[in-house]
Amino acid sequence: MIDIASLVTIRPACPSDVPAIEELHRASVRELAASHYSSDLLERFLAAGTLDRGLIDAGTYYLAEIVGLPVGSGGWMAVDARPDGPWRARIRSVFVHPTWARHGIGRRLVLNAETEAARAGFTHFELEATLSGVPLYQHLGYREVQHCGYPLPDGTALPVIRMAKALTRMECRAGGSPEAGLAEGPRERSAQSMTCWPPSMPSTSAVT
Repeated sequence: MIDIASLVTIRPACPSDVPAIEELHRASVRELAASHYSSDLLERFLAAGTLDRGLIDAGTYYLAEIVGLPVGSGGWMAVDARPDGPWRARIRSVFVHPTWARHGIGRRLVLNAETEAARAGFTHFELEATLSGVPLYQHLGYREVQHCGYPLPDGTALPVIRMAKALTRMECRAGGSPEAGLAEGPRERSAQSMTCWPPSMPSTSAVT
C-alpha cells in the first residue's frame, strides 16, 4: 500500500496560489465539515473568507502538494511574546482536500506549522478548531480550553473549540521539535485559567 503522506511536499504558499487554496478550502469545508454543521452555516462561513493573505505575505502559510497538485494548506502566526523572547503562536487555517482526507496530510501540516513556529522561538501553541477538526488536534496533544463561536458578518457564529498545548522543557532545550512529541497541554496554566484570545480563522482539518 502506498503511503500517501510520504508523497506530500510542503512549501510556503505564494500569492499566485491563492485561487487554488481558496478552491481547496471550499471543497474541504463543504464535505469534511458537513456532518457537524448545516450547509447554510457553512456557506456563510465560506462567504466570510477562509484565507488570511497576510500569512502568505509573512511566509508562514504553507501549501501541501502531491506532484504539484494542491491537497492541503495551513500555517501559523505570532500571538504575543515575553520580554525574554517569543512565547505563543496560533495555528491557522488548516484545510485538507476531501479527496486526500485521512492520509496523514492534516497531521503533516499541523506539525510543519508547529515546527516552524518552534524554530522562531515559540513554545506554546493554540488554535480554534471546528468540531470536525477536534479529533485531529486531540491526537496531536491539544487540550480543550473553551467552547465558543467564530463570529460571522451576519451576526451569527460558527461553533468552534479553542485548544492549546505546549512544548516540553526537553523540546525547548533541544530547539523545539514537535515531531519528537509535544506535551499534552500548557504546564504553566490550567485550561480553565487561560485567557481567551481574539477570534481568528478556525483550523478545520478533520483528518489524522
